[in-house]
Amino acid sequence: MRQVPIVSLLVALLVALVTIKPAATTWTEATSFRPGGVLVRFKEGASAADVQAALSRRGLSIEREIPHLGIKSLVVPPGQELAIAEGMRSDPSIEYAEPDYSASVAIIPSDPCWDNQWAPAKIGAPAAWEITTGNKEVIIAVLDTGVKLDHPDLAAKIWTNPGEVPANGLDDDQNGKVDDVHGWHFYHLCSGADCLPFEDSDPRDDNGHGTHVAGVAAAETDNEVGMAGMSWGAQLMPVKVLDQYGEGWYSDVIAGIVYATDNGADIINLSLGGEASSQSLQEAADYSHAEGVLLIAATGNIGGPVFYPAACDHVLSVGATDVDDRRPGFSNHGPEMDVAAPGVAIYSTWPWLGGYWYQSGTSAAAPHVAGLAALIWSVRPDLANDQVAQVISQTARDLGTPGWDEFYGWGRIDAYQALLSAASFKIYLPSVYSLS
Repeated sequence: MRQVPIVSLLVALLVALVTIKPAATTWTEATSFRPGGVLVRFKEGASAADVQAALSRRGLSIEREIPHLGIKSLVVPPGQELAIAEGMRSDPSIEYAEPDYSASVAIIPSDPCWDNQWAPAKIGAPAAWEITTGNKEVIIAVLDTGVKLDHPDLAAKIWTNPGEVPANGLDDDQNGKVDDVHGWHFYHLCSGADCLPFEDSDPRDDNGHGTHVAGVAAAETDNEVGMAGMSWGAQLMPVKVLDQYGEGWYSDVIAGIVYATDNGADIINLSLGGEASSQSLQEAADYSHAEGVLLIAATGNIGGPVFYPAACDHVLSVGATDVDDRRPGFSNHGPEMDVAAPGVAIYSTWPWLGGYWYQSGTSAAAPHVAGLAALIWSVRPDLANDQVAQVISQTARDLGTPGWDEFYGWGRIDAYQALLSAASFKIYLPSVYSLS
Protein backbone atom coordinates (compact mmCIF):
# COMPACT_ATOMS: atom_id res chain seq x y z
CA MET A 1 0.00 0.00 0.00
CA ARG A 2 1.31 3.46 -0.91
CA GLN A 3 2.33 5.57 2.08
CA VAL A 4 0.20 8.69 2.54
CA PRO A 5 1.71 11.90 3.92
CA ILE A 6 0.36 12.84 7.34
CA VAL A 7 -0.02 16.47 6.30
CA SER A 8 -2.02 17.74 3.31
CA LEU A 9 -3.32 14.45 1.98
CA LEU A 10 -3.62 14.31 -1.78
CA VAL A 11 -6.91 13.08 -3.14
CA ALA A 12 -6.21 10.31 -5.63
CA LEU A 13 -7.84 10.47 -9.04
CA LEU A 14 -9.74 7.20 -9.49
CA VAL A 15 -9.58 6.53 -13.21
CA ALA A 16 -7.33 4.93 -15.80
CA LEU A 17 -7.43 6.17 -19.39
CA VAL A 18 -8.13 3.47 -21.99
CA THR A 19 -8.28 3.57 -25.76
CA ILE A 20 -9.69 0.11 -26.47
CA LYS A 21 -13.23 0.24 -27.82
CA PRO A 22 -15.44 -2.50 -26.34
CA ALA A 23 -17.79 -4.66 -28.37
CA ALA A 24 -21.29 -3.20 -28.57
CA THR A 25 -23.97 -4.84 -26.43
CA THR A 26 -26.94 -5.63 -28.17
CA TRP A 27 -39.32 1.72 -20.03
CA THR A 28 -39.80 8.43 -21.56
CA GLU A 29 -41.71 8.59 -18.36
CA ALA A 30 -44.61 6.12 -18.40
CA THR A 31 -47.15 4.56 -16.08
CA SER A 32 -45.43 1.47 -14.70
CA PHE A 33 -48.63 -0.54 -14.16
CA ARG A 34 -52.14 -0.79 -15.60
CA PRO A 35 -54.67 1.53 -13.99
CA GLY A 36 -57.35 -0.39 -12.11
CA GLY A 37 -55.59 -3.76 -12.06
CA VAL A 38 -53.91 -5.93 -9.42
CA LEU A 39 -52.62 -9.49 -9.76
CA VAL A 40 -53.06 -11.82 -6.78
CA ARG A 41 -52.36 -15.44 -5.98
CA PHE A 42 -53.98 -17.10 -2.99
CA LYS A 43 -52.10 -19.65 -0.93
CA GLU A 44 -52.48 -23.32 -1.68
CA GLY A 45 -55.33 -24.60 0.42
CA ALA A 46 -57.23 -21.33 0.52
CA SER A 47 -60.92 -22.14 0.17
CA ALA A 48 -63.43 -20.45 -2.09
CA ALA A 49 -64.86 -18.88 1.07
CA ASP A 50 -61.41 -17.48 1.97
CA VAL A 51 -61.09 -15.98 -1.50
CA GLN A 52 -64.53 -14.44 -1.43
CA ALA A 53 -64.00 -13.05 2.06
CA ALA A 54 -60.68 -11.41 1.08
CA LEU A 55 -62.29 -9.79 -1.95
CA SER A 56 -65.50 -8.74 -0.22
CA ARG A 57 -63.63 -7.00 2.60
CA ARG A 58 -62.08 -4.71 0.00
CA GLY A 59 -65.00 -4.46 -2.41
CA LEU A 60 -63.01 -6.11 -5.21
CA SER A 61 -63.97 -8.46 -8.02
CA ILE A 62 -62.15 -10.89 -10.32
CA GLU A 63 -61.91 -9.84 -13.97
CA ARG A 64 -59.76 -12.71 -15.21
CA GLU A 65 -58.18 -15.95 -14.01
CA ILE A 66 -55.00 -17.38 -15.54
CA PRO A 67 -55.19 -21.19 -15.75
CA HIS A 68 -52.57 -23.51 -14.22
CA LEU A 69 -50.95 -20.69 -12.21
CA GLY A 70 -53.84 -19.76 -9.95
CA ILE A 71 -53.31 -16.06 -10.63
CA LYS A 72 -56.35 -13.79 -10.51
CA SER A 73 -56.57 -10.34 -12.08
CA LEU A 74 -58.65 -8.06 -9.87
CA VAL A 75 -60.58 -4.88 -10.62
CA VAL A 76 -59.50 -2.11 -8.20
CA PRO A 77 -60.16 1.65 -8.10
CA PRO A 78 -57.67 3.48 -10.34
CA GLY A 79 -55.02 5.23 -8.30
CA GLN A 80 -55.19 2.70 -5.46
CA GLU A 81 -53.24 -0.13 -7.10
CA LEU A 82 -50.15 0.15 -4.90
CA ALA A 83 -52.08 0.62 -1.65
CA ILE A 84 -54.41 -2.32 -2.30
CA ALA A 85 -51.59 -4.64 -3.35
CA GLU A 86 -49.65 -3.68 -0.21
CA GLY A 87 -52.67 -4.26 2.02
CA MET A 88 -53.44 -7.64 0.49
CA ARG A 89 -49.92 -8.92 1.18
CA SER A 90 -50.72 -8.97 4.89
CA ASP A 91 -53.74 -11.24 4.37
CA PRO A 92 -52.89 -14.74 5.68
CA SER A 93 -54.71 -16.38 2.77
CA ILE A 94 -52.72 -14.54 0.07
CA GLU A 95 -49.37 -15.70 -1.34
CA TYR A 96 -48.61 -12.39 -3.07
CA ALA A 97 -50.24 -9.35 -4.66
CA GLU A 98 -48.75 -6.88 -7.10
CA PRO A 99 -49.75 -4.24 -9.67
CA ASP A 100 -50.22 -5.35 -13.28
CA TYR A 101 -46.91 -3.93 -14.47
CA SER A 102 -46.47 -2.68 -18.02
CA ALA A 103 -44.31 -4.36 -20.62
CA SER A 104 -43.07 -3.10 -23.98
CA VAL A 105 -40.08 -3.01 -26.23
CA ALA A 106 -37.26 -1.44 -24.21
CA ILE A 107 -36.40 2.15 -25.09
CA ILE A 108 -33.41 2.59 -27.35
CA PRO A 109 -32.43 6.28 -27.34
CA SER A 110 -31.67 8.18 -30.53
CA ASP A 111 -28.15 9.14 -29.46
CA PRO A 112 -25.76 8.19 -32.30
CA CYS A 113 -23.06 6.85 -29.97
CA TRP A 114 -25.45 4.46 -28.19
CA ASP A 115 -23.69 1.45 -29.75
CA ASN A 116 -20.49 2.50 -27.98
CA GLN A 117 -22.14 2.03 -24.58
CA TRP A 118 -22.30 -1.53 -23.25
CA ALA A 119 -23.10 -0.55 -19.66
CA PRO A 120 -26.71 0.73 -19.84
CA ALA A 121 -28.02 -2.46 -21.43
CA LYS A 122 -26.04 -4.58 -18.98
CA ILE A 123 -27.75 -3.00 -15.97
CA GLY A 124 -31.24 -2.92 -17.49
CA ALA A 125 -31.42 0.83 -18.11
CA PRO A 126 -33.50 0.65 -21.34
CA ALA A 127 -36.23 -1.27 -19.50
CA ALA A 128 -35.95 1.07 -16.52
CA TRP A 129 -36.49 4.05 -18.82
CA GLU A 130 -39.93 2.67 -19.65
CA ILE A 131 -40.81 3.39 -16.02
CA THR A 132 -39.11 6.78 -15.82
CA THR A 133 -36.40 8.69 -17.62
CA GLY A 134 -35.82 10.97 -14.66
CA ASN A 135 -36.99 14.22 -13.18
CA LYS A 136 -35.33 17.64 -13.40
CA GLU A 137 -36.23 18.26 -9.76
CA VAL A 138 -33.47 15.80 -8.74
CA ILE A 139 -29.99 17.38 -8.50
CA ILE A 140 -26.76 15.38 -8.72
CA ALA A 141 -23.69 17.25 -7.46
CA VAL A 142 -20.49 16.14 -9.19
CA LEU A 143 -17.54 16.78 -6.85
CA ASP A 144 -14.62 16.38 -9.20
CA THR A 145 -12.32 18.24 -11.61
CA GLY A 146 -15.23 20.37 -12.78
CA VAL A 147 -17.55 19.93 -15.75
CA LYS A 148 -17.38 21.28 -19.32
CA LEU A 149 -20.36 23.59 -19.02
CA ASP A 150 -20.93 24.08 -22.76
CA HIS A 151 -20.62 20.45 -23.82
CA PRO A 152 -23.49 19.69 -26.28
CA ASP A 153 -24.60 16.69 -24.19
CA LEU A 154 -24.32 18.52 -20.84
CA ALA A 155 -25.13 22.21 -21.34
CA ALA A 156 -28.88 21.73 -20.94
CA LYS A 157 -28.36 19.63 -17.80
CA ILE A 158 -26.19 22.03 -15.80
CA TRP A 159 -27.77 23.26 -12.57
CA THR A 160 -28.51 26.98 -12.38
CA ASN A 161 -28.68 28.58 -8.96
CA PRO A 162 -32.20 30.06 -8.86
CA GLY A 163 -31.22 32.71 -6.33
CA GLU A 164 -28.21 34.11 -8.18
CA VAL A 165 -28.11 36.82 -10.86
CA PRO A 166 -25.31 36.07 -13.36
CA ALA A 167 -22.18 38.21 -13.40
CA ASN A 168 -23.41 41.07 -11.23
CA GLY A 169 -20.64 40.69 -8.67
CA LEU A 170 -23.11 40.20 -5.82
CA ASP A 171 -24.00 37.37 -3.49
CA ASP A 172 -27.69 37.56 -4.39
CA ASP A 173 -28.82 34.50 -2.43
CA GLN A 174 -26.55 35.36 0.52
CA ASN A 175 -24.97 31.90 0.66
CA GLY A 176 -21.47 33.36 0.97
CA LYS A 177 -20.61 32.77 -2.70
CA VAL A 178 -20.60 35.57 -5.27
CA ASP A 179 -22.01 34.65 -8.70
CA ASP A 180 -22.19 30.90 -8.05
CA VAL A 181 -24.58 30.55 -10.96
CA HIS A 182 -23.48 27.06 -12.02
CA GLY A 183 -21.65 25.71 -8.98
CA TRP A 184 -18.40 26.52 -7.19
CA HIS A 185 -14.65 25.90 -7.16
CA PHE A 186 -12.70 25.09 -3.97
CA TYR A 187 -8.91 24.89 -4.26
CA HIS A 188 -5.56 25.74 -2.69
CA LEU A 189 -3.00 28.05 -4.21
CA CYS A 190 0.48 26.73 -3.43
CA SER A 191 3.79 28.55 -3.49
CA GLY A 192 6.64 26.41 -2.27
CA ALA A 193 5.64 24.87 1.04
CA ASP A 194 2.74 27.31 1.51
CA CYS A 195 -0.72 26.23 0.30
CA LEU A 196 -3.51 28.65 1.07
CA PRO A 197 -7.23 27.97 0.53
CA PHE A 198 -9.01 29.88 -2.23
CA GLU A 199 -12.35 29.62 -3.98
CA ASP A 200 -14.13 31.14 -6.97
CA SER A 201 -17.19 30.76 -9.17
CA ASP A 202 -15.49 28.91 -12.05
CA PRO A 203 -16.25 25.15 -11.95
CA ARG A 204 -15.10 24.45 -15.51
CA ASP A 205 -13.19 21.23 -16.15
CA ASP A 206 -9.49 21.45 -17.06
CA ASN A 207 -8.79 17.72 -16.67
CA GLY A 208 -11.65 15.75 -18.27
CA HIS A 209 -12.43 13.41 -15.40
CA GLY A 210 -15.41 15.34 -14.03
CA THR A 211 -16.93 15.78 -17.47
CA HIS A 212 -16.74 12.02 -18.04
CA VAL A 213 -18.39 11.33 -14.68
CA ALA A 214 -21.15 13.88 -15.36
CA GLY A 215 -22.05 12.29 -18.70
CA VAL A 216 -22.42 8.81 -17.22
CA ALA A 217 -24.77 10.10 -14.54
CA ALA A 218 -26.98 12.42 -16.54
CA ALA A 219 -25.98 13.35 -20.08
CA GLU A 220 -28.85 14.70 -22.16
CA THR A 221 -30.39 11.66 -23.83
CA ASP A 222 -32.56 10.81 -26.83
CA ASN A 223 -31.50 14.11 -28.34
CA GLU A 224 -29.75 12.71 -31.44
CA VAL A 225 -26.42 13.91 -30.00
CA GLY A 226 -23.59 11.83 -28.54
CA MET A 227 -24.36 9.33 -25.80
CA ALA A 228 -27.00 8.40 -23.22
CA GLY A 229 -26.86 9.22 -19.52
CA MET A 230 -28.46 7.20 -16.75
CA SER A 231 -30.94 9.91 -15.73
CA TRP A 232 -32.26 11.88 -18.67
CA GLY A 233 -33.89 14.42 -16.40
CA ALA A 234 -31.60 15.08 -13.42
CA GLN A 235 -29.69 18.34 -13.14
CA LEU A 236 -25.91 18.35 -12.69
CA MET A 237 -24.32 20.66 -10.10
CA PRO A 238 -20.59 21.08 -10.82
CA VAL A 239 -18.45 21.46 -7.69
CA LYS A 240 -14.76 21.60 -8.63
CA VAL A 241 -12.55 20.26 -5.82
CA LEU A 242 -9.69 18.71 -7.85
CA ASP A 243 -7.14 20.48 -10.05
CA GLN A 244 -6.01 19.96 -13.63
CA TYR A 245 -3.94 16.97 -12.50
CA GLY A 246 -6.87 15.32 -10.75
CA GLU A 247 -5.47 16.10 -7.30
CA GLY A 248 -6.76 18.03 -4.32
CA TRP A 249 -7.10 18.08 -0.55
CA TYR A 250 -9.60 16.67 1.88
CA SER A 251 -10.49 20.18 3.06
CA ASP A 252 -11.64 21.12 -0.45
CA VAL A 253 -13.71 17.94 -0.72
CA ILE A 254 -15.27 18.62 2.69
CA ALA A 255 -16.10 22.21 1.71
CA GLY A 256 -17.59 20.91 -1.53
CA ILE A 257 -19.81 18.42 0.30
CA VAL A 258 -21.15 21.16 2.54
CA TYR A 259 -21.70 23.53 -0.40
CA ALA A 260 -23.59 20.92 -2.43
CA THR A 261 -25.70 19.97 0.57
CA ASP A 262 -26.58 23.54 1.47
CA ASN A 263 -27.47 24.45 -2.11
CA GLY A 264 -30.01 21.74 -2.81
CA ALA A 265 -28.16 18.65 -4.05
CA ASP A 266 -30.08 15.40 -3.57
CA ILE A 267 -27.16 13.17 -4.57
CA ILE A 268 -23.43 13.80 -4.29
CA ASN A 269 -21.14 11.77 -6.56
CA LEU A 270 -17.58 11.41 -5.22
CA SER A 271 -15.45 9.71 -7.87
CA LEU A 272 -12.34 10.48 -5.86
CA GLY A 273 -10.68 9.35 -2.68
CA GLY A 274 -7.65 8.96 -0.45
CA GLU A 275 -6.20 6.11 1.61
CA ALA A 276 -6.28 7.89 4.97
CA SER A 277 -9.32 7.94 7.23
CA SER A 278 -10.39 11.37 8.44
CA GLN A 279 -12.72 12.47 11.22
CA SER A 280 -13.31 15.73 9.35
CA LEU A 281 -14.37 13.87 6.21
CA GLN A 282 -16.65 11.63 8.27
CA GLU A 283 -18.27 14.66 9.87
CA ALA A 284 -18.96 16.13 6.42
CA ALA A 285 -20.61 12.85 5.39
CA ASP A 286 -22.65 12.81 8.61
CA TYR A 287 -23.81 16.39 8.04
CA SER A 288 -24.85 15.77 4.45
CA HIS A 289 -26.59 12.51 5.30
CA ALA A 290 -28.54 14.16 8.12
CA GLU A 291 -29.75 16.76 5.61
CA GLY A 292 -31.22 13.96 3.45
CA VAL A 293 -28.51 13.75 0.79
CA LEU A 294 -27.36 10.41 -0.66
CA LEU A 295 -23.55 10.29 -0.93
CA ILE A 296 -22.09 7.85 -3.47
CA ALA A 297 -18.33 7.25 -3.76
CA ALA A 298 -15.88 5.18 -5.78
CA THR A 299 -13.93 2.52 -3.86
CA GLY A 300 -10.59 3.21 -5.56
CA ASN A 301 -8.34 1.73 -8.24
CA ILE A 302 -5.32 0.07 -6.64
CA GLY A 303 -6.88 -3.33 -5.87
CA GLY A 304 -6.54 -2.72 -2.14
CA PRO A 305 -8.76 -1.53 0.73
CA VAL A 306 -11.66 0.82 0.06
CA PHE A 307 -10.62 4.47 -0.11
CA TYR A 308 -12.21 7.35 1.80
CA PRO A 309 -14.86 8.77 1.60
CA ALA A 310 -16.26 5.50 0.19
CA ALA A 311 -15.19 3.81 3.45
CA CYS A 312 -17.00 6.41 5.57
CA ASP A 313 -20.30 5.72 7.30
CA HIS A 314 -23.32 7.16 5.47
CA VAL A 315 -21.64 6.76 2.06
CA LEU A 316 -22.73 4.19 -0.54
CA SER A 317 -19.49 2.67 -1.84
CA VAL A 318 -19.22 1.46 -5.44
CA GLY A 319 -16.76 -0.97 -7.00
CA ALA A 320 -16.35 -1.81 -10.69
CA THR A 321 -17.39 -4.68 -12.97
CA ASP A 322 -16.60 -5.43 -16.61
CA VAL A 323 -18.81 -6.44 -19.54
CA ASP A 324 -18.84 -10.06 -18.28
CA ASP A 325 -19.81 -9.07 -14.72
CA ARG A 326 -16.33 -9.81 -13.42
CA ARG A 327 -14.43 -7.63 -10.99
CA PRO A 328 -11.39 -5.99 -12.62
CA GLY A 329 -8.24 -6.37 -10.54
CA PHE A 330 -7.94 -2.62 -9.97
CA SER A 331 -11.26 -2.33 -8.11
CA ASN A 332 -10.69 -1.77 -4.39
CA HIS A 333 -12.67 -3.97 -2.03
CA GLY A 334 -13.30 -4.68 1.63
CA PRO A 335 -15.91 -4.68 4.40
CA GLU A 336 -17.23 -1.28 3.33
CA MET A 337 -18.24 -2.48 -0.16
CA ASP A 338 -21.94 -1.90 -0.95
CA VAL A 339 -22.55 -2.46 -4.67
CA ALA A 340 -20.74 -2.74 -8.00
CA ALA A 341 -21.44 -1.11 -11.37
CA PRO A 342 -19.87 -1.05 -14.86
CA GLY A 343 -16.45 0.54 -14.74
CA VAL A 344 -14.37 -0.83 -17.65
CA ALA A 345 -14.11 0.93 -21.04
CA ILE A 346 -16.98 3.30 -20.28
CA TYR A 347 -17.86 5.73 -23.07
CA SER A 348 -18.88 9.21 -21.95
CA THR A 349 -18.57 12.95 -22.44
CA TRP A 350 -15.10 14.51 -22.67
CA PRO A 351 -13.89 18.11 -23.07
CA TRP A 352 -11.67 17.33 -26.08
CA LEU A 353 -11.04 14.59 -28.70
CA GLY A 354 -14.38 15.12 -30.39
CA GLY A 355 -16.26 15.40 -27.13
CA TYR A 356 -16.35 11.74 -26.06
CA TRP A 357 -13.86 9.21 -24.70
CA TYR A 358 -13.49 5.82 -23.02
CA GLN A 359 -12.26 5.55 -19.44
CA SER A 360 -12.02 2.77 -16.88
CA GLY A 361 -12.12 2.91 -13.11
CA THR A 362 -14.42 2.88 -10.13
CA SER A 363 -14.82 6.59 -10.93
CA ALA A 364 -16.86 5.53 -13.94
CA ALA A 365 -18.82 3.00 -11.89
CA ALA A 366 -20.04 5.42 -9.19
CA PRO A 367 -22.02 7.77 -11.50
CA HIS A 368 -24.03 4.81 -12.83
CA VAL A 369 -25.29 4.43 -9.26
CA ALA A 370 -25.81 8.18 -8.86
CA GLY A 371 -27.92 8.24 -12.02
CA LEU A 372 -29.90 5.23 -10.82
CA ALA A 373 -30.57 6.95 -7.49
CA ALA A 374 -31.91 9.93 -9.45
CA LEU A 375 -34.29 7.63 -11.36
CA ILE A 376 -35.52 6.07 -8.11
CA TRP A 377 -36.20 9.46 -6.56
CA SER A 378 -38.10 10.41 -9.73
CA VAL A 379 -40.49 7.50 -9.11
CA ARG A 380 -40.60 7.83 -5.32
CA PRO A 381 -39.66 11.34 -4.17
CA ASP A 382 -41.00 10.43 -0.73
CA LEU A 383 -38.19 7.98 -0.01
CA ALA A 384 -35.39 8.86 2.41
CA ASN A 385 -31.73 8.64 1.38
CA ASP A 386 -31.22 5.39 3.31
CA GLN A 387 -34.27 3.89 1.63
CA VAL A 388 -32.97 4.74 -1.85
CA ALA A 389 -29.67 3.09 -0.91
CA GLN A 390 -31.55 0.00 0.26
CA VAL A 391 -33.56 -0.25 -2.95
CA ILE A 392 -30.33 -0.12 -4.97
CA SER A 393 -28.64 -2.75 -2.82
CA GLN A 394 -31.49 -5.19 -2.33
CA THR A 395 -32.18 -5.34 -6.08
CA ALA A 396 -28.54 -5.73 -7.15
CA ARG A 397 -27.69 -8.90 -9.07
CA ASP A 398 -25.67 -11.13 -6.77
CA LEU A 399 -22.15 -11.91 -8.01
CA GLY A 400 -19.27 -13.83 -6.48
CA THR A 401 -19.93 -15.56 -3.15
CA PRO A 402 -23.70 -15.86 -2.54
CA GLY A 403 -25.00 -12.93 -0.52
CA TRP A 404 -22.85 -9.97 0.44
CA ASP A 405 -19.12 -10.26 -0.18
CA GLU A 406 -16.19 -7.87 -0.03
CA PHE A 407 -15.56 -7.85 -3.80
CA TYR A 408 -19.06 -7.09 -5.14
CA GLY A 409 -20.93 -5.98 -2.03
CA TRP A 410 -24.58 -6.92 -2.57
CA GLY A 411 -23.93 -7.29 -6.30
CA ARG A 412 -24.00 -5.41 -9.58
CA ILE A 413 -26.78 -2.83 -9.81
CA ASP A 414 -29.95 -3.65 -11.78
CA ALA A 415 -31.78 -0.46 -12.79
CA TYR A 416 -35.00 -2.13 -13.92
CA GLN A 417 -35.40 -4.24 -10.79
CA ALA A 418 -34.57 -1.23 -8.64
CA LEU A 419 -37.35 0.85 -10.18
CA LEU A 420 -39.85 -2.01 -9.93
CA SER A 421 -38.96 -2.34 -6.26
CA ALA A 422 -39.20 1.40 -5.69
CA ALA A 423 -42.69 1.54 -7.18
CA SER A 424 -44.06 -0.74 -4.43
CA PHE A 425 -41.31 -0.01 -1.94
CA LYS A 426 -40.84 -2.70 0.69
CA ILE A 427 -37.51 -3.00 2.49
CA TYR A 428 -36.27 -6.42 3.57
CA LEU A 429 -32.69 -5.67 4.55
CA PRO A 430 -32.16 -3.94 7.91
CA SER A 431 -29.18 -1.91 6.72
CA VAL A 432 -27.20 -2.14 3.51
CA TYR A 433 -24.51 0.46 3.89
CA SER A 434 -22.48 1.74 6.76
CA LEU A 435 -24.74 3.61 9.15
CA SER A 436 -23.50 4.97 12.46
